[in-house]
Amino acid sequence: MSSVPWTIERIREALASPSLARRFDDEIDRASADELLDVFTKWQRIAGGLRTTVDR
Repeated sequence: MSSVPWTIERIREALASPSLARRFDDEIDRASADELLDVFTKWQRIAGGLRTTVDR
């Protein structure tokens, strides 16, 4: 597991699919301040799961 912290850019890159990256961008862009951390965390889990699958 990498010790590099997750960023919006890293999540976008880890998604590796233009359509998923677009969905991520849309959700981040539309999230209110109160929702932002939840949206970020959701996509971090998704990207982390995809990265784990790719690394296997």
